[in-house]
Amino acid sequence: MTKNGNNTVPKLMLQKRFLLCTVLFVSLFSMLFMVIYQPFSATTWFGFGSMKKAGVTALFYLVAVLSLVISKLLLVKYGNDHIVSTRRFLLWHLAEFFVIATEYYFFTVYFKLGLSRELPQLLIRIPSCVALILAIPYSMVWFYAQYKAKKEELELFKVTHKREAMESGRHLIRFRDSQGKHKMSLSEDSIYYIESQDNYVQIFYDLEGKLSSYLLRCSTQRIEEDLECTSVVRCRRSFLVNTTKIVRYGKEHGHFTITLDQPSGKTITVTPAYYRTILSKLDKRS
Repeated sequence: MTKNGNNTVPKLMLQKRFLLCTVLFVSLFSMLFMVIYQPFSATTWFGFGSMKKAGVTALFYLVAVLSLVISKLLLVKYGNDHIVSTRRFLLWHLAEFFVIATEYYFFTVYFKLGLSRELPQLLIRIPSCVALILAIPYSMVWFYAQYKAKKEELELFKVTHKREAMESGRHLIRFRDSQGKHKMSLSEDSIYYIESQDNYVQIFYDLEGKLSSYLLRCSTQRIEEDLECTSVVRCRRSFLVNTTKIVRYGKEHGHFTITLDQPSGKTITVTPAYYRTILSKLDKRS
């Protein structure tokens, strides 16, 4: 977590890829939910029984999904510049609920669907329906992110404290977050590569023969400062690589590439300018 488990949301909840997957999960869950819930509700009109219902259903899903995608992208942008507290995160999702409920109410009234009840009753029942549709999958996603955060914390404890004890005679790189706080320590030769993701970097390293990773809220510029005078150098805009882990390099299909040793085994495309830097590092190593 970024600051304190009680005050801030898990880092995973602010990652663009994860949030967009969340939108997909919520959409699929809502379809299943509506199929089950529809026979017991007087306010649901989803379905494909007629051309009108099918068209309105598809249009509503398009509008709702677009609203969620825009919300998630704005959340990522906001999270890049601010520490997102649990309270702000909940308020953000409350705003999402309000927008989706308003859209649902508009479609219900405008297309005159599901109006077996008076409008005041719809104003009560529609929010409860939308709340269930959003709350259940969001809760599942939240608990999953919390689980991943706790697992990461345990792994981080294992990496930092065990290695500082066992490798006290070796050079350890201390990684700091965007606020300058020390978050983890790794020996230089355990690092494979680092990938930047918005205002985060994901550090891939060897942990007892297995490739592990840690997501750190930190700019690429800050991480390069921590890695100055090491064998880890930039190979393109979003990647840094440990040159001691390179087992093969050359030009393939018009692009410079490098392949890392196992357990990573990853092949990375390198820009020409950085390729020359990597070659100079390899020459010094040999």
